[in-house]
Amino acid sequence: MIDLNDQLATANGVAGGRQLVYTPGLNWYVTPNVRFTFNYLHGDITKQASATNPADVGAKFDAFAMRTQVAF
Repeated sequence: MIDLNDQLATANGVAGGRQLVYTPGLNWYVTPNVRFTFNYLHGDITKQASATNPADVGAKFDAFAMRTQVAF
């Protein structure tokens, strides 16, 4: 989780938003030198339109990622 908000509801405030991401992963070691990594990400972003406007302009997202590692 990351919170980039500061002094909301004030003229000098920053509405950077708040993000929460869950990431389960799976590692598959094909050989001692080759690895595949699979990740699923689910995120929820809460963001106000501005520091003084509480309208929610956030979003939700789902993503899948795959990486390969070869050691030699």
